[in-house]
Amino acid sequence: MATDIMSYEVTKGIVESGTVAMSHNVFQMDAHRGVDGRYYAPYGIGHAAYSIPFYVAARAVERWDGLGVAKAEALRKAGFVMGSAVAAALTVWVAFLFAWRLSSNERAAVQTALTLGFATLLWPYAKFGFSAPLGALCVMCGTYGAWVGIRSNRRAMLVLGGAGFGCALFVKHELVLLCLPVGLWMAAESGWNVRRTVRRALFAGGPVVAAAIVTLYYNYTRFGNPLDTGYLRDSTVERGSFFVGLAGLLFSPGASFFLYSPALVAGVAALATTLARRDRRTAALFVGEWLVLVCFYATFAHWDGERSYGPRYLVPVIPILVLPLAGWFASEENRIRRRLLGGLVALSVLVQLPGILVDFSKVGYTPQVGHPAWAERQWTWKASALRLNGGAALSAVADNVRYVVTAERPPLKAPQGEARDFSEQFAFSLDFWWLYLFYLRAVSAPVAVLLGASCLVAAAFFASRLWRTTNRVSHS
Repeated sequence: MATDIMSYEVTKGIVESGTVAMSHNVFQMDAHRGVDGRYYAPYGIGHAAYSIPFYVAARAVERWDGLGVAKAEALRKAGFVMGSAVAAALTVWVAFLFAWRLSSNERAAVQTALTLGFATLLWPYAKFGFSAPLGALCVMCGTYGAWVGIRSNRRAMLVLGGAGFGCALFVKHELVLLCLPVGLWMAAESGWNVRRTVRRALFAGGPVVAAAIVTLYYNYTRFGNPLDTGYLRDSTVERGSFFVGLAGLLFSPGASFFLYSPALVAGVAALATTLARRDRRTAALFVGEWLVLVCFYATFAHWDGERSYGPRYLVPVIPILVLPLAGWFASEENRIRRRLLGGLVALSVLVQLPGILVDFSKVGYTPQVGHPAWAERQWTWKASALRLNGGAALSAVADNVRYVVTAERPPLKAPQGEARDFSEQFAFSLDFWWLYLFYLRAVSAPVAVLLGASCLVAAAFFASRLWRTTNRVSHS
């Protein structure tokens, strides 16, 4: 999609030409034209800079053996997208550390981290090129660093927390708003003592201030205005009704925070009960971070993120509402609650499967589906991503098994030259790289199946190791 392609173009420009300018006007908007006549992405430099190692590694593979798949730059784009999976995995790891500190229970921390990784939108977005997983990682590092730094009186962790929020500013400018609830929480933790609060804020705020200065300079060199990120002249950024946006982010079929991640219902309940009773200030911190971002995006006309699978904009604060589950997982007293929690998490995992099995960027905008109006995508079940992906996944599983085990050819059509035509050819495919290689005639059917099976075997091996380790620790 245009947003991740623009970030890819910046990464490519940095590596190939030493410039942050895009090679062309990706979104066909004059608002992205800089003072030098070239076009720039209206985002921070964070996502593009983070993706450099993945781009370089994929380019090295291409040059090493001349490997080429399908269109030019396909492997480099795949490498770019792989960064999202790494960011999502690191977010799960930080969530484990945070949950362990909140619960003092290793098994509960593991269960909380796995809930985040497989029962929320973080899992489907690990497969997209959007910056949402990287934003979640930055917010988690920032919150965790600040929390540990204050509670353990460790200056280095305060600096780490500030670095997390500074990087969040680089990734998505609006994520810096989360510094407000964190700052208020630090003041409360400091007993509202001005001197102590300022001293701690200097360690945590230094990296954020540095990131803000770099961002202002970055904007000035591109657009001639330190405050212009490229959005000031962008007609697609429209303000809407706050109450409509809030209702949409909470209850709409197209972008409900809880519909696309049902486990968060339990997270809110755990926050309001167990965490609020044990640690009221931490509960207030989590609520404040979540509310700031929800209220900010609710003011936009396109609060659903447009062409998104669920509420893409809110992915960075999903971990905040999963962490309170650590207290419930650690409790052995209420068996009924534990069973209900297990059932809700299992349901939430099932809800993620349509987004994992089928790529919404192909399913939601094929010629067969058409291009529904914004209101239809936001408020009708018929045009919602969950319904479209669910229906497509049910038929795609049987179809893809048939294509792999028989000689039947899939309905592959030649591209017509449009930017999305190449991708839309493969709308019939399950969204797995080894299947795409098969349909591109890069590997045979047995090799594709072997590649897919090897991924499952590796996952099963590590899952069994994790299970044995947590059982050993819980019994010791």
